Amino acid sequence: LNTVMDDNKILTLASNERIAVTPEMKLIFEISNLRSATPATVSRAGILYINPGDLGWNPYVTSWVETRENTNEKANLTLLFDKYIPVCIDIIGKRFKKITPIPAICHIQILCSLLEALITPKNIPKDASEEIYEIWFVFALVWSLGSALYHDGSTDYKAEFSKWFMNEFRALEFPQFSSVFDVYVDPSTQQFASWVDKVPKFELDPDMPLQACLVHNSETIRIRFFMDILVNKKFPVMLIGLAGSGKTLMLNEKLGQMDEEFLIANVPFNFYYSAELTQKILEKPLEKKAGKNYGPPGTKKLIYFLDDLNMPEVDLYGTVGPHTLIRQHMDYGHWYCRNKLSQKDIHNVQYVACMNPTAGSFTINPRLQRHFATFAVVFPGPEALFTIYDAILSEHLENPILKFQYLVKKMCTNLVNATLVLHAKCSQMFSPTAVKFHYNFNLRDLSNVFQGMLFSSNECISSPTDMARLWVHETSRVYRDKLADLKDIETFDKAHKDIFKKTFDDIPEVDVMINPLIFCHFAKGIGEPKYMPIPTWDNLNKILTDALKGYNELNAAMDLVLFEDAMSHICRISRILESPRGNALLVGVGGSGKQSLSRLASYISSMEVFQLTLSKGYGIPDLKADLAGLYNKTGLKNLGTVFLMSDAQVADERFLVLVNNLLASGEIPDLFTDDEIDNIITMVKNEVKGAGIPDTRENCWKFFIDRVRKTLKVILCFSPVGNTLRVRGRKFPAVVNCTCIDWFHEWPEEALMSVSTKFLDQEESIPQEIKKSICQFMSFVHQSVNDMSKVYAQNDKRFNYTTPKSFLELINLYRKVLNSKNTECTNQIVRLENGLEKLRVTGVQVDALKAQLAIQEVELAKKNAEADHLIHVVGVETENVTQEKKSADEEKVKVDRINIEVSIKQKDCAADLKKAEPALFCCTRSIEYTQ
Repeated sequence: LNTVMDDNKILTLASNERIAVTPEMKLIFEISNLRSATPATVSRAGILYINPGDLGWNPYVTSWVETRENTNEKANLTLLFDKYIPVCIDIIGKRFKKITPIPAICHIQILCSLLEALITPKNIPKDASEEIYEIWFVFALVWSLGSALYHDGSTDYKAEFSKWFMNEFRALEFPQFSSVFDVYVDPSTQQFASWVDKVPKFELDPDMPLQACLVHNSETIRIRFFMDILVNKKFPVMLIGLAGSGKTLMLNEKLGQMDEEFLIANVPFNFYYSAELTQKILEKPLEKKAGKNYGPPGTKKLIYFLDDLNMPEVDLYGTVGPHTLIRQHMDYGHWYCRNKLSQKDIHNVQYVACMNPTAGSFTINPRLQRHFATFAVVFPGPEALFTIYDAILSEHLENPILKFQYLVKKMCTNLVNATLVLHAKCSQMFSPTAVKFHYNFNLRDLSNVFQGMLFSSNECISSPTDMARLWVHETSRVYRDKLADLKDIETFDKAHKDIFKKTFDDIPEVDVMINPLIFCHFAKGIGEPKYMPIPTWDNLNKILTDALKGYNELNAAMDLVLFEDAMSHICRISRILESPRGNALLVGVGGSGKQSLSRLASYISSMEVFQLTLSKGYGIPDLKADLAGLYNKTGLKNLGTVFLMSDAQVADERFLVLVNNLLASGEIPDLFTDDEIDNIITMVKNEVKGAGIPDTRENCWKFFIDRVRKTLKVILCFSPVGNTLRVRGRKFPAVVNCTCIDWFHEWPEEALMSVSTKFLDQEESIPQEIKKSICQFMSFVHQSVNDMSKVYAQNDKRFNYTTPKSFLELINLYRKVLNSKNTECTNQIVRLENGLEKLRVTGVQVDALKAQLAIQEVELAKKNAEADHLIHVVGVETENVTQEKKSADEEKVKVDRINIEVSIKQKDCAADLKKAEPALFCCTRSIEYTQ
C-alpha cells in the first residue's frame, strides 16, 4: 500500500505487474486501531479520530422514531428515550460487567428492534396513555441493556442492575420481591407479570434422549420469548454461556419449531475453519436466482445457526477469516465468488449464533458483535434446576407402567436435592486448571446422572436402599470417573458420603456402600439388557469371562486379565454405550487397556467396532469416505457401531474437525454429495412416513441424522501425557463437552497382583510356594518406581512415566529371562547326563573287550606256535629257492650273452643283404628281359 499512497501512485502486484492508480481514485481506511499499521503507512495518510461519544445515540434514535407512523407514539417515545437513555447508557458501561464486550450503540439497536416488535396495535392501542407506553418501553429497555449481564462467580450483575434500576426509577411499580428481569408485560392487563406464569408443564418423552429434552423454567422462557420476537424481525440473536448451559439446546428447540418456510443450516465452527471453508458451507443450501442474486430454494427463508462462533483461529493480525466474511454479508448483503471474482448478493437469510466466552478467542470482533442481540445464558439457579430435574425424575417414578413403590416415589425430592448439592460441591472443590482443564461441571453432568436413573425399573429398584445405591452409583460415574488424580477422588468420596448421610439419614450407610456398587445392562447375562446391580465380583467375573471367550471365538484373541479395576471400567464403558447419544473419552497412559476393554464392552452391547486403518497418504478425504460408510451403515441399516479412535490414529489434527462435528451435532459438512443425500432421503422416506412424520426433505434428513447419533457411538482413547489432550480440548470443545470421561488411573496393587499371578501361573517351572512372593515383589517394584518418579518430577521438574505396559514388559522380561535360564540349565543338565551315559556305555564296552581279549590271547598263542612252525618250513623252502634262483641267474647270464652275439650276427646279415639287393634286382630284370 505504501507505493499506492506515494505521489507516484503505483500498485505493484505479486507477479511484479505494475498498475498506475488514476488521480480520481482515493483510499479511505475505516479501522478501529493502528496496531497492524507501520509508521510509513500512517505517515502517508491523514488520520481522523472519531470519538464514539461525539456522535452518540441520538441520530440513530431520531431516524428510527421518524419511521413510526403514529404521532402519539412518536411523541411518547421521544420523551421516554430522553428520560431513560442518557442515564442508563452511561451507567451500563461503567458499573456492570457484560459477558462479552458490546458497543453502546448495539443496546440502542436492540431496544429499537424490540420496541418495533412490541409496540403493535395488538399490544398497545393507538390512543394509549403515556403510562402504557412507558411500561412497554421499560420492559424493552431493561432487556436491551441487561440481556448480556451475568454472574461472574462473585457478583451477580443482573441483580445489581435490577437494584440500581428500581432505585433510580422509583416511580415504576414492579412486583414485590422480584427483579426487573423476572417480569414481563401482560398485554391483557398492561401490567407486569411473572415469567413463571408462562412456564409450560413438562411431559417426559421416553424415546427422546435426556440431552435433547428442554424443561422450561422462567430463565429459558424469557430468552425464548425474545428469540421469537427477534428471529421473526430477522434480527440476529446470539446466546453466550459456558459449556453445558443449554445454549445449543434452546436454539435447536426454537429452530426445530420454525414454520416449514424456514430452512436451517448448522455451521459448527472449530479451530481450523477458514473463510473459504465457511463460504463453501454457507453457499451449499443456496441456489442461483436471477442475475447475481442467490438465496434458499423457492420462496423459503434460511437461518444459519453458527455454533461456537469464537472457535476459529485468530491470525497474526488479530483478524478471523470466517468472521470477516459473515460481517461483510451482514454489513453489505453480499460476498464474492472466489473463482470469477464477481459479486454474489445473498437474500432471505439470517443468523443465530452461540459461543462460549471461555473458549477459542473468547470474544469476536466488535464490528460483528454489534449486529447481534446478545443474551447471557447463565447456569440456572437452584430453584430452576430443582424444577427441571424434579419434573424429569418424578415423571419417571410416577409412570404407572414401571410400578415403583410408594417409598421409592417419595424419595424424588431428596434425590434431586442431593444431586444438586453434590454438583455445587464438585464445582466448588474442583476448579479447572491447565492440567485438569476438563473440570467443568455443567447441566450435561446433571443430565447424565438423571439419564442413568431413568434406566431403572421396578425390578432394579425394590426399596429405598436400592434407589440410594443407584444414586450413589450414578453420581460416582458422572463426577468421580472424570477426576484426574487419587487425591481428588478421596476428596470427592468424603464429600459424597457427607451429602449421603445428611440427605438419606434414615438409610443405613453400610447397606448402601456394599461392594461391588455397580449397575450395568448385562447383570442378568449378555442379551438381556436390564439395568440391574451386580451381586458379587465373582458373578461379574463369570459373565465377563464368558463374554471374552465369545469375543475371542469371533475376533482376534485378546488375552485380558479381568481384575476388579478392569471389570469396573468395562461396566462404565458399557453404561456409556447404552446411554442415548453416549460417547466416551477414555483418558489413560498407553497400555492401560483402553482399546481392549472398549472392544469387549462393545461386544457385550452387540456393537461392531470400526477403527481407522492408516496407510501412506491417508488424509481427510479418506477419513470422510470411512465416516460416510459408517453413516450409511448406522443411519440406513440401523446397525449399532462403535467408532474407536486412539492417539495413533490422529495422523493429522484436522481429523478431529470431523470428529468434533460428529460429536457436537452429528452433521459433518461435505460428507455426502448432493446425489448421495438425495439417495439417503429416498431410502429413509418410507420409515419417516411409518413414524407418522411428514416426509419432507428436511424431516427425512433429520430422521437420518438422529438415527446416526443414536446408533453410532464414538470412543476416543487419548493419553494425558504432555499438552496434546489439553490443546485438543481447547481447539475441539466437543471432544470434552460432548463425551463422558472415564479416567484410567494407575493400576492398584490388586490389579498388579492379578496380572502378574495370571502370567506367572503359565510358568510351570516356578515353585508354587514362591510364586506369590515374586508377584508381590513385582508389584512393589512397579509402585516404588511410580513413587520415585513423582519425587523426581517434583525435585527436577522432569518426568518419568511408568505405565501398565511397563509392568507387562517387566513380567515378559522376567519370563523371557527365566525361560532363557531354564533352557540354558536344561541344556547343561542334558549335556552332563549324555556325558555320564557315554562314560557308562564306554565302561561296559571296555569290559566286554577285555573278556574278548583274554579269549583271543589264547588263540593268539596257538596261532603264534603255528606261525613259528610255518616260519621254519618257509625258511627251509626259502633256502632251496635261493639255490635254485642262483642257478637260474647264472643261466640267465649265459643266455644274455648268446642273445647279444645273435643280435650282432643279425645286424651283419642285414647289412650284407642290403648290399646284395641291387645286384639281385639287376639279375631279376635281366632274366625278365631275356624271357
